[in-house]
Formats: sequence, C-alpha cells, structure tokens
Amino acid sequence: MHDRSDFVTNQPMKRLVRLFGSFTFRLVLLYTLLFGASVGGLFYFVFWATSGFAERQMEVAINAEITSLGESYGSGGLSSLILAVNRRANPNVNRDGIYLLVDPVGTPLAGNLRSWPQSIETDDLWIDFSIDDLRGAEPASADIRARQLLDPQTNIRLLVGRDVREARDFRQLLLDSLNVGLAATLALGILSGFIFSRTIMGRIESITRTCRRIMSGDLAQRVPVRRRSDEMGELALSINAMLDQIERLMKGLQQVSESVAHDLRTPLTRLRSRLESAQRRSTDPAEQRLIEDALADADSLLATFASLLRVARAEAGSQTSFVDVDLHAIAEDVADLYEPLAEDKGVSFITSFEQGLIARGDPNLIAQVLANLIDNAVKYTGKGSVTVVLTRREDSPVFIVADTGLGIPDAFKEKVLERLFRMEGSRTSPGSGLGLSLVAAVAKSHSIDFKLEDNTPGLRATLQFLPTTTTVKGEDVKMAEKQPGVDTEIISAASSSAAA
Repeated sequence: MHDRSDFVTNQPMKRLVRLFGSFTFRLVLLYTLLFGASVGGLFYFVFWATSGFAERQMEVAINAEITSLGESYGSGGLSSLILAVNRRANPNVNRDGIYLLVDPVGTPLAGNLRSWPQSIETDDLWIDFSIDDLRGAEPASADIRARQLLDPQTNIRLLVGRDVREARDFRQLLLDSLNVGLAATLALGILSGFIFSRTIMGRIESITRTCRRIMSGDLAQRVPVRRRSDEMGELALSINAMLDQIERLMKGLQQVSESVAHDLRTPLTRLRSRLESAQRRSTDPAEQRLIEDALADADSLLATFASLLRVARAEAGSQTSFVDVDLHAIAEDVADLYEPLAEDKGVSFITSFEQGLIARGDPNLIAQVLANLIDNAVKYTGKGSVTVVLTRREDSPVFIVADTGLGIPDAFKEKVLERLFRMEGSRTSPGSGLGLSLVAAVAKSHSIDFKLEDNTPGLRATLQFLPTTTTVKGEDVKMAEKQPGVDTEIISAASSSAAA
C-alpha cells in the first residue's frame, strides 16, 4: 500500500505536469518563442548596425588623418610631417591615436610606437595588431586598427591607427546586454505563460469539476461565473443554460418514465390478480396451464418494467446516498442466495472473499450488480463451474465473476451492455436483456471499472472499485456495521430479470 505522504507529495507534481502539458501553456510558449526570435533578430540587427557604424566612423577618421598628414608632407616636406605626427601623438591631444613615421631602414622618426610592427606586410592596406610597448601612454598596451602610407620615392612609411580596445569592450558589453535582454524576455514570457496557463487551467478545472459532479448524478450543480463580461464567463453562462435545459428534460423524462411505468404496472398487476382468481375458479387442467403461461408472461412484463426503472434510476443516480459498504458482507449474502441455484443446476460454485474491503456506494445497487453477474454466470454455464472472488488489486477492491460457460464473442461485448439486447442463443431463455445494462449503469454512477473478458473457456466479469485506504479493522468495523442492510428482495428481483 502506498504511503499517504507520497500521494500528497505527488499531487502538486501531477498538477505541474498537467499545467506544462496544457494547450494554453504550449500556445503561450510558442508565442514567447516567436516573440523572442523577433526580439532577438531586432537586438542583433541593432548590434550589427551599431558596431558596424562605429567601425566605419573610425576608418573614416583614420583616412581623414592620412589625407591631412599627406598634405602636410606635400607642402612642408619631411620636417613638417615629423612635427605634425609628434603633435598628434601627444596623449594630451589624442589618447586613442596611434602614429609611427619611419625612414627606409625602419628607424622611428616620429610617433608613439617604438618600432614598426613585425606582423605588417608592406602591401596590406588595413592592419589589425596588438602591442604592449606603447610609448608615453597609460596603459602601454593596445589593440590597434591602422592604415599605412608609403612614399615610393623615398621609401618613408607612415602608420596611422586607433586603439580599438574600448570600442571592442563596448561592443562586447552591448552584445552581453542584448543577450541578457533576450534571456530576460524569454524568461518573462515563460513566467507569463505559466501564470496565464494556471489562471486558465483553474477556470477550466472548475468547469471540469462541475461536469464530473453532474455526471455522478447531481444535476443541480452549475459552473461558477466569475465575470460575465469575459469569454470564460460567457462560456460558463452558456454551459449553465444548457445544464438548466438538460435538467428540465431529465426531470420531465423521469416523470414521464415513472408515470408510464406506474400506469402500465397498475393494469398489469390487476390483470395478474384476475388471472390468479380465474386460475383458482377453473377446474379445467388445460385452462389452468394457459392461465399459468399468462401469469408467467405478466410476471416477465412486470420484471422488465422494474428493471427498466432500476436502470434509469441507476444512470441518473446521485452519490448523496452513498455510504461505506462492507463488500465482504454483500458478497456473502449474494453467494448464499445463488449457491443453492448453482447446485440444483449441477454447477460447481466456488467463492473466495477477502475480508476488510470497503467501497463507497449504494449497498443495494452493488448487491444487485453482483447478483446480476452471478445470475448470468450460473444461467449460461452448463455443467461447469462459477467462481466468485473478492480481492484487492492496486489498493482497490475487486469483484471477479468467472464461469466456464459459452462466453461472449468480442464483437458482442459492447452490445450486451445495451438495454434489451439479447444474443441469439439466449432469446429462448427467461430474462429481459437488462441485467448487464444495469451493471454498466451502476458501474458508471459508482465510478467502477467494469470489464468483460474471455475466461478461456467462458466469461470473466471484473468490477474494480475506486482506490480506498479504509479497511474493516478495529474502529472501522463499527463504522461498517452501521451501514444500511442489503435488501434481499432487490437481489431476488434481479435474479428473476437479469440476462445477457
């Protein structure tokens, strides 16, 4: 048996799994991903445009300085160029500028670099390199983007560049900020989806709980309406209006059914009384046999009407009358009723009932269901055996009624649960074809898992109740002993009218 603490612990996890698997959450998650992709595309376009613009502006500035220094060299010669380069290389004037003027053999003439970088090829236009010996500046290292200029006549070379470390740091900071913004957007979207889904799921679960209560027989239940102006409020109002109409129709149908049954049973009862009077007055044996046949037909009709009413009431039954039922006591009562019938037919009747099993339900209906199953098993088993078992399976009480009779083909296992349906082989035997339909109706109203399976040979019917942790032990015995007694007249009526 599972620990109750495990059950309590697993409930929030199940709700969380349901929430993440809900259509609303998946829809919001899809919207968040699409929105995140759009925002991400916009962010990275801004990043590309911003970083590209800064790089282009730097190259424009370098080209302008190259042009200006070239004009100084052309108008004033080498001395004018040296003065212009040293003036621009002063860190107080331009802290990001990188300048170097060298003679044909590479000796520095002006600038803030100590030597010509070894990685520069003479035919490169734009150069990227790093140095750690920048002269006259703090810090002494730099990442440089530069352009060189060569005088082909004198072989004097000029290098002009910019320290791009701050620009690259800004670029990385911008990229990190965009990544954080995108992650925050996705996280907020998922959180919003979680909150939105939980809100929607709460309202949907409210509708689901109401529907389940109505399915269990409480037709007076209605969906709570929080706001009449929103879509969920309109849906709740529409469902409630539909439920009002269904309740009116069900009550009308129930009244009509009861009236028809009463109006038909009354003349049938009178007819039966008159037949009995005629039988007592008759002295002709042939006439008495005809009257006996008529009485049997009248009894069959009365039993059919009674069964139809029981099926209808079981299908529309309410759980307000449910109590804790001692299944072992019911099994013993029903088995005692059918054991003599099985012995008279030469059927081996085997029982095995586990004590201490309790289910929530109507004791008379549960007894009638078990009686119908045993009645069918005994009726359609020749000289074989019928086994009735009450046991526990997965913390749930289970009734099993198995026989070695003809069984039911797979194609008819659903059909036999319909009202008044009888297979060809059973049409000549007594019964109304309402036994299994009553079992199905009661099983539905009690949330019992009802199955018909092959027993090879024969048929095996299984009734698995809802899981319960209640057992008939100690104080629980006193509680179980207070349940209403099982009406044996109902069981007897079921045995007279149940048939597959």
